[in-house]
Amino acid sequence: MKKKNLLIFVVILCVLSSCASSSKVKGSRLYDCSGRLTEAIEKYQKKRYSLAQEQFSEILSKCPGHSSNDTTFYFLGKCWLALKKPDDAKLEFDRLSQTFPNSPFSEEARYLVGLTSFLASSPWYLDQTSTLEARNRLREYIELNQGSPFADSARIYVGKCNDKLAEKEYQTARFYEKTNHYESAIVYHKNVINEYPESPFVQQSKLAVAEDLIELSRNTEAIAVLDQLLGESKDDAIVRKAGALKQKAAKKQL
Repeated sequence: MKKKNLLIFVVILCVLSSCASSSKVKGSRLYDCSGRLTEAIEKYQKKRYSLAQEQFSEILSKCPGHSSNDTTFYFLGKCWLALKKPDDAKLEFDRLSQTFPNSPFSEEARYLVGLTSFLASSPWYLDQTSTLEARNRLREYIELNQGSPFADSARIYVGKCNDKLAEKEYQTARFYEKTNHYESAIVYHKNVINEYPESPFVQQSKLAVAEDLIELSRNTEAIAVLDQLLGESKDDAIVRKAGALKQKAAKKQL
């Protein structure tokens, strides 16, 4: 009898264990991945970005391998972008482009990787490694997607990267001028002129080069720089300063 009761007890345990396991499976199937995704997208469209972000993240954890995960990655990245967290956004767009290269979101995601790289990059007065990386990602995108509707925007952000890099060089040159290291200042100003010809700092750098050359008593070289600047500048303030510097250099030659 005891043996029979023990056997029954074991059978009941086995059944309960099986039911519990079955219940877990059924419970996991009750999570409506597609329905929850639709809800999350609606939250995003209503600009409820924090709530949408939480739901998109939940969907990825609850629905690994789901056929619409490229959509989830895309909107999760857009949520992070709206929440001004470009590093997190970059991660999701990168995951999307790497995991789903044939997704209809993939081309835009590759552009957004470059954009978020720029948005996450350091200001000009810090190390510019992150800005260089952003520029490389954007240039790579342009090269591979020249006909893309996002290509023009990518070019604009390449220009913004260049502006930051140019400002870094320009401000470094000004620092050397303050410490009377004019030769070093000229090197950095010439980097601005040669490497970033579209930069708004170019004419200021040319003017500064002429000033530095005058400080070094290299007046003939200074006049040549100023003549070039006078011939190309349409900025009245730059023209006035260049004219005054040219007179100063000419007097020093006498």
